[in-house]
Amino acid sequence: MKTSLKVLILLITFVSCSNHKSSYDELTYKRDSLQDLLYKTTLDINKVNLSISDIDTSLDINEKVIMKKIINEKTKIAKIEKDIRLLENKLYSKDNEDKNIPVEIKTIDYELFNHYFIVFGNVEAEKYAKLSPEMGGRVEKIYVEEGERVEKGRLLLKINTDAIDKQIAGVKSSLSFATSNYNKQKSLWEQKVGSEIQFLQAKTTKEGLESQLKSLEAKKRMAQLKAPFEGIVNKIYVKKSEMAGPQFPAIEFVNLSKMIIRANVSEKYISKVKKNQVVELLFSSIPEFKKQIPITRVSNVLNPKSRTFEVELKFNNKNEMIKPNMVSTIKVNDFSTKKAFVIPSLVIKKDISGDYVYVAVNKDSKNIVEKRQVVAGKSYEDKTMITQGLSIGDKVIVKGYNFVSAGMPVTIK
Repeated sequence: MKTSLKVLILLITFVSCSNHKSSYDELTYKRDSLQDLLYKTTLDINKVNLSISDIDTSLDINEKVIMKKIINEKTKIAKIEKDIRLLENKLYSKDNEDKNIPVEIKTIDYELFNHYFIVFGNVEAEKYAKLSPEMGGRVEKIYVEEGERVEKGRLLLKINTDAIDKQIAGVKSSLSFATSNYNKQKSLWEQKVGSEIQFLQAKTTKEGLESQLKSLEAKKRMAQLKAPFEGIVNKIYVKKSEMAGPQFPAIEFVNLSKMIIRANVSEKYISKVKKNQVVELLFSSIPEFKKQIPITRVSNVLNPKSRTFEVELKFNNKNEMIKPNMVSTIKVNDFSTKKAFVIPSLVIKKDISGDYVYVAVNKDSKNIVEKRQVVAGKSYEDKTMITQGLSIGDKVIVKGYNFVSAGMPVTIK
């Protein structure tokens, strides 16, 4: 209790004295005294808690063991924190002539600043299809395997056509007789023998059977499922002897050489996105992939529910690295300038007056910290553009800024 009271008294004394300008030695002494008392008080509190856990009847044996472990770990943490504070004190309180805090600076000059906004798109294959035979029936044979690459026009699957084959055989037989009869009637008609009606009947019968044969052969071709383009058999949904038909997909077929990406962009960027605008395409799952490609289409209609519009990108998929349904990251540049004052975002601090940074200025051959109010503009990643408050040649403190204050001398490393 007495130790805690001492800590409280010293804290009150420190706060009251902090309103007056103190020397470096005074501040160092106060800091070291408070840190020492803080460590001792933490140990005292842990000892008291340990004693409480021993006499607390509400805790069972297991809970007391756990409580002791927690208190021991807290004591270890307090010791580690003490060692860290001693090392920090040693680092920032070197016994040199001016005892200045070492800092690093960035000298302000014009530089390029780009701002991007990010949208996410879904990848689709430009050539993709779930294929079905045009007629229903039992699968007679499957000519390909999953993962196989095939050329355009390759036969993939065939439906049983026994019934059609029988009909074709019957029509061909009838057509053979009709053709022979037609040729005979035609020869007689050309010799002015026989009637015209007989000739026309023979002709009509022959042409009817020819038409019927073509129809049956076309129907037989509908039982053959062929590759509509060069690609890969990704999935086969049916098996031999199972039923298949136009209403259900039989084979999933894809070509990976050309891909399409569609992304929804917020309407607030509608004036920033144009057709043929070059964007950067990335994939989190493939870090080495980075490609600059143009926007091929910008939708002219907004989605009334999401308040977004669709953009489309097309690109050649070299080595077929990108797969359908992957999620892409699209970086769209909406602002660029070659004359920007750019600093790390972390060095910007805030108070009641707004944003500010610490700047090292030379006064009487010494580098003195100056608090400079600034107006921050756009930020991207870890950098921010400053629109007001800085000039060319200003030395903004970018390392050690958390250990300095206005008026403090520093050493530039």
